[in-house]
Amino acid sequence: MRVSLRVMFCAAPALLMAGAFLLAPGDATSQQPEFTLNFGTVAPDNTPWSDQLVDIKKRVEKESNGRIKVRLFTGGALGGEVEQIQDIRDGGRLQGGGFTTSALATGANVPELDLPELPYLFRNNAEADHVLDTVLFEPMQKRLRRRGIHMSMWAQNGWRSFYTKKPVRSLADLQSHKMRTQESDVHKAMYKALGIQAFAMSTAEVLDALSRGTVDGFDNTALFAQASGWFEPVDHLSLTRHIFQPAAIVYSKTWFDALPEDLQKIVNGNRLEDQKLGRRLVRELEPELIANFKDMDVQVHEPSEEELKPIIAKARTIHSEFRQVVGGDLLDAVYAALAEFRKSTP
Repeated sequence: MRVSLRVMFCAAPALLMAGAFLLAPGDATSQQPEFTLNFGTVAPDNTPWSDQLVDIKKRVEKESNGRIKVRLFTGGALGGEVEQIQDIRDGGRLQGGGFTTSALATGANVPELDLPELPYLFRNNAEADHVLDTVLFEPMQKRLRRRGIHMSMWAQNGWRSFYTKKPVRSLADLQSHKMRTQESDVHKAMYKALGIQAFAMSTAEVLDALSRGTVDGFDNTALFAQASGWFEPVDHLSLTRHIFQPAAIVYSKTWFDALPEDLQKIVNGNRLEDQKLGRRLVRELEPELIANFKDMDVQVHEPSEEELKPIIAKARTIHSEFRQVVGGDLLDAVYAALAEFRKSTP
């Protein structure tokens, strides 16, 4: 029997992305706001992502003594990721948001942000955190600012796997499905390399497409699949963990740069501590989410090393294809950091 996890998500602790969230009566501050921050995301409400955004909202309003008023628009209330990113960049309704890196690569026209989502780049969370924090943060922040967007910190979507209507035990099984792909060059290239027919569509289109049979599968994280309800039309999950997907909290550069220095510091927050908290909250839920699929009639398959070999081999071929796109020097720096990290990590 299919069951909703809304109650569990409501009880979850505080991260990043996610109806409009308006000021509650208890949020009243001592003065009229000088600045308004409309913050958008496609992340569903009542998730660790939206919980952390609520925390950020409360902190910014409190620490600014009401000089900044924050309004959250979660669950794609103001459009898909690419649409919202372009709105922020172009000075539209939104001044900030939380988005996946591949969406930022497309919406902000910063192709280098496809780099961390190259399939099978990372083996585990520790490797991903190390590369994102020590190699990629400053270069990506600089590239985004040149495109009119200020990045304040990394966030996390998590490890993506395949959700399908039929069992997947091999690459051939995957190739028998029509899959939804994120609107991202690196994601589309991965599906092409795997020989899978895939259709790019925004998050708002996916559930209807699955229900109608326009597509019969997708890839995403366990948290997003359950919070969005995308799992309902599918019957199988194959834990390929083929892409580690970061996200980022970003703001309009024009809006951010217009803030006084003290308010800029408040909006930025404590980057390293906020990143650490957000990652922990999302990761702690994953084992429980995977276990919950059994109660929702979704069969979970953990592929063997032999089953994964052909998928990994074909998916990784796009690394060389994207060398010029993401920057050869930057990709080599990531490879070098990973090699050094692996030497020092058992």
